[in-house]
Amino acid sequence: MEGDYLISMSKPKKKGFTVKNANYSNRSVVVDKDIQLDLELETYQSISDYFSNTGEGNGTEAFAFRKETMRRIEQLIERSLICYITKTSNVQGTPAFIDDSDLTGFSDLVQTTPGNAVDVVIVSNGGAPEATERIVHLLREKYETIRFIVPSNAFSAATLICFSGDEILMESQSSLGPIDPQVGGIPARAILRAFEALEVRLKEEGPRALTAYMPMLTKYDLHLLEICKSAEDLSKELASNWLSRYMLKCDEKDKRVADIVDFFSKYDIHKSHGRSIGRDRAIELGLRVSKMENTEGLFSLVHSLYNQHLFFFDKTGFYKLFENTRGISWGRTAPTITFQLPLINPQGMPQVAPPGPPKQSN
Repeated sequence: MEGDYLISMSKPKKKGFTVKNANYSNRSVVVDKDIQLDLELETYQSISDYFSNTGEGNGTEAFAFRKETMRRIEQLIERSLICYITKTSNVQGTPAFIDDSDLTGFSDLVQTTPGNAVDVVIVSNGGAPEATERIVHLLREKYETIRFIVPSNAFSAATLICFSGDEILMESQSSLGPIDPQVGGIPARAILRAFEALEVRLKEEGPRALTAYMPMLTKYDLHLLEICKSAEDLSKELASNWLSRYMLKCDEKDKRVADIVDFFSKYDIHKSHGRSIGRDRAIELGLRVSKMENTEGLFSLVHSLYNQHLFFFDKTGFYKLFENTRGISWGRTAPTITFQLPLINPQGMPQVAPPGPPKQSN
């Protein structure tokens, strides 16, 4: 079954380790009484090489690096930091999407992260807008100012979450995504467009046009139309509300809000729910997006933290992590299924007569 696991924060067995990286000063930083980091890990390759050499990487020592990286980020941004990171590749069959179960993790993070301003590192391919709405309410009830840091994917419902921020920090490989909803893994707009095409053909050709569309009509119930329309309306409603209330701080009927929502919600523009909307395009559209590189050292630290999470996902069964520097570090793991083949009772096996002498032919 799916598991929620605390990542052990006890002291690692090895005392003291050194990591080389020219982007940081040579001063030593004490993470724990018995842990000393001389320099910062940054690239995925350097992280992989280091942990491959030490034989660590899937437990306490890996978290020590992440915690120290988060602590350094907090020093730069001068506010608290929380992380919601999910696996975004090779997730077939894994529930690595935003859902109601994430409220537990966000609740832990909010309860233990002080202040009225917070930065949130978010990586996700998206999920349920209903759960997204509850997460935003949880964050906004506690913090007056929220900035989202996007080192990689913040697609679909994760883009909606970013709309609830006062600002978004992005770099060149950061990406938002379309907010057009999907129903059963199929874009709602694609389903609606198919029914709309059928309506047009019925008007033009009469009942004989039904022949070509009968396979589709037998596959989908008509109430699916209402489900698709409601899903589209909900996505647009949340985006409009959060953009006007938090990011743009304007009337919900402001043209800027309408233009942004229209662009992000139009399946006909993007043609794929997973299509990337990069930093420069987000700035052009009027979102309050700043370049991560504008804060000296922040890009390298966030890039390092993201690569450390990637490495952890690759070496363990985890696909979600909720973390801060104040004692929260837990996540969800993919289900492990064990099969046991039933033993065949030899007593119940049919008796097979032993081979006899060959028959003589006449």
